[in-house]
Amino acid sequence: MNRLVHGDCLEVMGGLAGGVRLAYLDPPFNTGERFADFHDAMDRRAWLAAMEPRLLAAWALLREDGSLWVHCDDAEQAALRVLLDDALGRDAFVATVVWQRRYSRENRRAFSTAHDYLHVYAPSGAAFKHHRNRLERNDPPGTWRDDGDPRGPWSTVSLVAQGGHATRSQFYAIALPSGRVVEPPPGSCWRVTRERYEALVEAGLVWCGTGGDNVPRRKVFLADAQGLVPSTWWTHEEAGHNAEASAEQRRLFPGARPFSTPKPERLMARVIGIATDPGDLVLDPFLGSATTAAVAHKLGREWIGIEASAATVERYAEPRLRAVVDGSDRGGISEAAGWEGGGAFELTWRASEAAAACPAA
Repeated sequence: MNRLVHGDCLEVMGGLAGGVRLAYLDPPFNTGERFADFHDAMDRRAWLAAMEPRLLAAWALLREDGSLWVHCDDAEQAALRVLLDDALGRDAFVATVVWQRRYSRENRRAFSTAHDYLHVYAPSGAAFKHHRNRLERNDPPGTWRDDGDPRGPWSTVSLVAQGGHATRSQFYAIALPSGRVVEPPPGSCWRVTRERYEALVEAGLVWCGTGGDNVPRRKVFLADAQGLVPSTWWTHEEAGHNAEASAEQRRLFPGARPFSTPKPERLMARVIGIATDPGDLVLDPFLGSATTAAVAHKLGREWIGIEASAATVERYAEPRLRAVVDGSDRGGISEAAGWEGGGAFELTWRASEAAAACPAA
């Protein structure tokens, strides 16, 4: 199933059968700049007219539990969000993720731009929360207390909630083990009714501090702890940054110029980890230097990558993916994923240029 395809993504997607769990689109942002690998300047109406059929083609390939992520920056993000709402329906909107792509200062402009956007849409809309995965926990040392409880290490969460939508049954006094009586702070309530609170006490799930005089908190055991719900703010510490992406390119292609606009593997690992499970199909219609395909391969997903530039396929995408398969790519997420090589992919050239190209077998 793994396929690297040279061609116009609109044409190629029209020939695909569907079954895509994640479609990640990182198109030219229409910044007005001329990069070494492509010219990123179009009339806005022409850019939107080119984007709409490609968005719809990718959307048509999604499974019901799939999602479409569109990467952009401030150049067109507002117009793109309106286009997505109109083309896919506002009910399909899930979130806009803000990624801190840069942490150093840019002093040549009025403001130092530090972020990109990822607009996320899903056929299931708000119900996408039942299909997406949580992030792995990264709890700091000391989060979990181990005091010999046979249920294992535990931490606590607050039993106090905002009182704006509370019922009368959530306002009551609690006598602590020390004898002190406490009530919810002004404007607050207890998260549970008195009956539920007493059941938690009976189950040994309430903690009032070592001296029994603290406001009660509910015990949560590490064995039962869920992963983290993804937030919409991704820092460079969590998801990588542009300088990291360029460094990955230099390791892959020593002595050569890096691709103009690469994305770090950690960013794509987070997107793929949230949106897919092992064995799912990932589609990137604007593949560029093949970060999406490389990460999907290392994480055990199937993938289809489409790139319109033959030079980009030959210079970046194909050799990078060959290095992933043969295990010589030890950078990016390879160590974290335990990647040592394996698998295969098929390279398909546009028919009009197949005679001129000499892809490896």
